Amino acid sequence: MRLSAQIIQSAEQRTNPLGEREIILRSLAIPTIEHLAVSRDQFDTMDLSNNHLQRVENFPKMERLATLYLGGNEINFVDARNLKRNVPNLNTLILTGNGVKGWNVISDLGDGCPKLEYLSLVGNPITRRQHYRLYTIHKIPTLKVLDFQKVKQSERERAQRLASSAAGAAMEADCRLEARAAASSSAADGGVTSKTYNDDSETNTFEPGEGKNAEESFATQFTLEEKAKIREMVANAASAEEIDRIENLVKKGIFPGKNDSSDSIPPPPPPPPPSEEQDNGASKRQKTGD
Repeated sequence: MRLSAQIIQSAEQRTNPLGEREIILRSLAIPTIEHLAVSRDQFDTMDLSNNHLQRVENFPKMERLATLYLGGNEINFVDARNLKRNVPNLNTLILTGNGVKGWNVISDLGDGCPKLEYLSLVGNPITRRQHYRLYTIHKIPTLKVLDFQKVKQSERERAQRLASSAAGAAMEADCRLEARAAASSSAADGGVTSKTYNDDSETNTFEPGEGKNAEESFATQFTLEEKAKIREMVANAASAEEIDRIENLVKKGIFPGKNDSSDSIPPPPPPPPPSEEQDNGASKRQKTGD
């Protein structure tokens, strides 16, 4: 069910036990976040639990919103720039039971939620990765409670040591690779993604204005079979350079075959055949010479 303006206006609204104004949009099978501007930024808390959301994005300006319940969805992507720009006071984020599995999502939360103090990722695949808790504490230094457990000072110190170690450097490298793979996968699905990782050198992804028709190129210039092959190439890419190569070719509307030579200079066209007048002139010169 689409999240229409009518559904938002007719949704349950209440003052919760904390004295906050809350809107209930849970268990409606909502696939994407949209039309929230009709709420006119009148709520402190928004409950979007138990829907079919895959992406945290497309929020309008909601400076009042401080608590967001997103448990029981299928979320695996966070638009950091959208949250930072439009939901600047987000303090509590519940992502229990979703599909978060990449370090890049943790990094995005750190970049996009500068006031985040309470975060739950219980039941997400990422919680099974080594050093998950320490990495999250380091990337989101404002956290006070993670997965319903208070963040201790000793954990902050250990997280800092991890970040400066070889293991921490390896995790940052993995984060970059996962961010690029996620961006390329989203672009291959016909979506437009924002920058999902911030470091000294920006990662280029499919954005409006870069490659004027990047999104349209994939949608219109490739067959369904070619699109499936492109997705497979991205999934099986052995390095970040390989992902970049595929991405650049798709932007240009070129199918990234194994032996493509997209950067080679094409051979010059053959010279035009001689005209009838040139043939007659050549014959006269030959006779004069004789």
